[in-house]
Amino acid sequence: MLNIKPALLLILSMVVSTAALAERQWPETTYACQITTGSGAHGLVSLQSLSPQEAESGAIGKQAITLAGNKGAAVKVLQCIEVRPGAAFADSSFQGWYAKLDK
Repeated sequence: MLNIKPALLLILSMVVSTAALAERQWPETTYACQITTGSGAHGLVSLQSLSPQEAESGAIGKQAITLAGNKGAAVKVLQCIEVRPGAAFADSSFQGWYAKLDK
């Protein structure tokens, strides 16, 4: 005897999951954020986000590369910029370091 109930539940869950994914807004913009790590080092976090505000909140806790080439978790965001031609950090020394990075 066929037991259709498990198959119907599987199909229904797949339909609901597909609908939920289709409605989600996926970020298309990449942001570079100047951060401070827990040790006080300045560094960079890159992430995709829907807005600069979301990028700032999303950068906290992310793994960052520091000016010295080390890694650390971001605890404070100083500035986020959209990664595009012409965008620059307000801190000119940080901007110079950022411009030299392989992207």
